[in-house]
Amino acid sequence: MANELCPDCEAEIEVPKDAMIGEIVSCPDCGLDLEVVEIDKNILTLERISIEKEDWGE
Repeated sequence: MANELCPDCEAEIEVPKDAMIGEIVSCPDCGLDLEVVEIDKNILTLERISIEKEDWGE
């Protein structure tokens, strides 16, 4: 697979050749987590992951 660009900082993200749908990759520069949501003819579609933190009632 080709490397992808981070949508936030445009750094190059190395995606493993054997990446699968649902796999999480992280930007080495800004730390943004992205999920592989589609693989079509060696073209990846990555989507931002939004992790909600627990609400402790603050």
